[in-house]
Amino acid sequence: RLPALDEALDQLERDFADAMNDDLGTPEAIAALFSFLPELNKALAAGEGRESLVRAREALERLGEGVLGLFPSRVLEARLEGPLLEGLIELLLEQREAARQRRDFATADAIRARLADLGVIVEDTPQGAKWRLAPR
Repeated sequence: RLPALDEALDQLERDFADAMNDDLGTPEAIAALFSFLPELNKALAAGEGRESLVRAREALERLGEGVLGLFPSRVLEARLEGPLLEGLIELLLEQREAARQRRDFATADAIRARLADLGVIVEDTPQGAKWRLAPR
């Protein structure tokens, strides 16, 4: 958990609700979302606080998409697929294989574990490592 992000999420929820309860004040609701983003960016840069980050994603989906119609799911999902994602995962798998060749199994295992934390399933086959995204 990240206490600063949790506090910012609580503030977002209050400000958003106040704005919407005040004659559907959508400009103020959008401003609340934007006010939250700096704290979210800090948390993302730190790469910690998985529970808080999951809560943040759920809040953005619920408030931004569900209430205001912003951030359609298909746009969010599109950012998580394609050549960039594939290239980054392949790069990590190459680094994992290089670690295995050096017999640095701790690093290879750490790369695999981190990918698993991110929802990437790695399977070792005779033809090399294969990956797929875990079902949601």
